[in-house]
Amino acid sequence: MQFNELKVENLSVGYNKPLVEALSFELRSGLACLIGPNGSGKSTLLKTMAGLLKPIAGSILIFGKDYSTINARDLAKLIAFVPARFPDETNISVFDFVALGRIPHTNTFGKLEKPDFEKTNLAMEQANVADFAKRRVNSLSDGEKQRVALARALAQDTKILLMDEPTAFLDYPHRIRLFKFLTEQQKDKLCLVSTHELDLAKRFANQTLQISTFPPCV
Repeated sequence: MQFNELKVENLSVGYNKPLVEALSFELRSGLACLIGPNGSGKSTLLKTMAGLLKPIAGSILIFGKDYSTINARDLAKLIAFVPARFPDETNISVFDFVALGRIPHTNTFGKLEKPDFEKTNLAMEQANVADFAKRRVNSLSDGEKQRVALARALAQDTKILLMDEPTAFLDYPHRIRLFKFLTEQQKDKLCLVSTHELDLAKRFANQTLQISTFPPCV
């Protein structure tokens, strides 16, 4: 039986109370864009689908399997997540940070083998960060950090890539490059990207999800 990569059924997400309720949709391989106003729950939805938050209600199916039944290590082999905010203090080299994406694929001791080094180097080339592999992450600009975060997710080598506002600190040429990269070189993956770049979403995405509900005023 053929399953879509990701299926959401009657999903409600939030923290102490639902921020977004009763969502149902299916996504397949290719670029999907998640759009909506600030505060509408896009980041919360992505974190929930990445397994960082528990759903308040409903279910998430990955290749037909409920993700709540998948252990964290196996889930990390299926889904990579690029958050909107980069860790404030990351005093390790770019290479070492990107290589963290290989942890789900290593042995108990986390030792990198030849394939892990190869995938790490390839991911840095794809994200255009190979030239500063030896630099400390906390010495980078915000735009460079975003590209490094993408490289780590690519090194993770998953079937699903979730990205929260990945173009926020990129200049326009790098924004175009990112969308082209996702649609041309990652087309066999499901790439779900939250964005305010409506022109790029319209130009590149083959699926679009819109969250239009504002949170209640308090």
